[in-house]
Amino acid sequence: MMKLALVASLALALTAASAPAQDAQTAASHYYPSEAKTPGAAHPWLLMLPGGGGIDVFGDGHFYFDVAREWNEAGYDVLVLHYQAAAPLIPGAGQAPPPKMEQAVAIDALATAKAKGWLDLQCPGFVMGFSFGGNGTMQLAAEPPANLIGAIGFYPALPGSGEGFAAKVPVLVLQGDEDQLVSPARLDAFVKASADPAKFTVMHYPGAHHGFDIPSLAKPVIYNGGRFEFQPEAELASHLAVTAFRDERLVAANAPAECRSR
Repeated sequence: MMKLALVASLALALTAASAPAQDAQTAASHYYPSEAKTPGAAHPWLLMLPGGGGIDVFGDGHFYFDVAREWNEAGYDVLVLHYQAAAPLIPGAGQAPPPKMEQAVAIDALATAKAKGWLDLQCPGFVMGFSFGGNGTMQLAAEPPANLIGAIGFYPALPGSGEGFAAKVPVLVLQGDEDQLVSPARLDAFVKASADPAKFTVMHYPGAHHGFDIPSLAKPVIYNGGRFEFQPEAELASHLAVTAFRDERLVAANAPAECRSR
């Protein structure tokens, strides 16, 4: 569908210096948990699916972990998935197409999180994917695990044309109008062709390119046929949209008091 597939194929060669040191022999070693900073034993949760470069964005190994800390401050436990590195260690996942590959890693990560006590899966949860991570985000929106209440995609890669796609949970999409890698027109066509377009909320940001929310891209990067560039106005607007979406979904889920983020 997009040239981002090339980015994904390179991801296994990338590392992030800021990521925790881990034994690379198991899929679980490529899952990075962080705890909510609010009181209580139970919290809502977030699975995060990075872009095609894995947990590295053109040498920036901090971005996804910075986002995780923001969610931690808001009262969420977070699990960042380096799915490119984990997939070859999960039977069948490495050979699957991107949406199914990312879904397989997410399912394994949730089982690991339950076993290790990283996430309380009785509480409501979200999935959030960036760029190539949109494949798994959309797949999980269509086949949600227990207690998943919302999906969030930043300029997400899209699985197919949208024909027959049926989101089972609400989906928020943050999209730059100047994105050359994830076409806004293709996104709109995907939503229109889906089984229930009302499940989608799409926020378009004028003048914004791919990676508009990543501060380390203040100096634009031209790569794989597209422009990656930070835009502060779009970053702030998308942050507010995500906050409103997750708060609204958490209220609608009528979560037990011990699972609420604040």
